[in-house]
Amino acid sequence: MKPMTNDTRIALEKIAPIAYELGIEVRADAHFLYCNGQAIGIGCNSAYATVCEFIAYAMYHISRREYRFEGTIKRDLMAAIKRYWCDRNTVQKMHELDEMEVSRNAVGD
Repeated sequence: MKPMTNDTRIALEKIAPIAYELGIEVRADAHFLYCNGQAIGIGCNSAYATVCEFIAYAMYHISRREYRFEGTIKRDLMAAIKRYWCDRNTVQKMHELDEMEVSRNAVGD
């Protein structure tokens, strides 16, 4: 698995305190931001874009947890929030591709 980029590291520094207060576990690698285990594609994203992806997930998380917001996220907004969410198969394939690339580069050295 490739390590996160500097932009992602900067984003996580901004995200971490908010995530802690909201009860959202966050981590990242080169391809994904993981919020409570949900992989969100961030490959080639800026720190700003990664923070925006976190905010979108946080909106979803809050709407599912807080009764006063339940059902307030409309279908179009929910589709926009989930646009870059990835399933386990996609995550696994990305990590396998990383492993193949590392192996290929090791052979070429």
